[in-house]
Amino acid sequence: MTPPMKAIQYLMLTSAACLLANTAMAADGTIKFTGEITAASCVASAGAGSSVGGSQGQQIVDVNLGKVSVDALGGSAEGGLAAGTSINLNLDCGNTATNLTTVKFGFDPMSGSGVDPRNNNLLKTTGSAKGVGIGMYDQNSKLINLSANEAYSAPLTVSGEGAEAKYSAALNMRASYVANGEEIVPGTAEGTLPFTLTYE
Repeated sequence: MTPPMKAIQYLMLTSAACLLANTAMAADGTIKFTGEITAASCVASAGAGSSVGGSQGQQIVDVNLGKVSVDALGGSAEGGLAAGTSINLNLDCGNTATNLTTVKFGFDPMSGSGVDPRNNNLLKTTGSAKGVGIGMYDQNSKLINLSANEAYSAPLTVSGEGAEAKYSAALNMRASYVANGEEIVPGTAEGTLPFTLTYE
């Protein structure tokens, strides 16, 4: 005797639910997050090589890398780079950075242009040019690895005492077009690189 159709459907749904429950319970490990929310809040103003616009929390740093020749990048040579453009920013944190000593300029390339597929240290460029990415360098001319969550750090300095204390920092970086090993094709080469300030 064949069971009623509703009974068959009920058994199928129950079996599927059991399978899903078993799948959801399986785990290979745990990610543990730690952190802290701080009152620190810094506003950037431009130094040499860049301009800053926008309001606090939504600031935009404009950097003009100029018009660079293929020859300056070494043709298609891996790692060839053009002379960089300075990005000097002055941070004013007012009195909000009490008990903090360091500010970190962290990058989020995946929310911007992405990382260069040929060299994931670099920011991927958008536009018609091919064979180049954008490299970010610290004050010692060391390439910052954008795919490894490397950040640029600078000390917070304090002037005044107690309620009159004012905190600030100077961020001195450099950006440059970098050949990624692919044949270079002239054209426009732009990019966007969201950043976040964190504090220690």
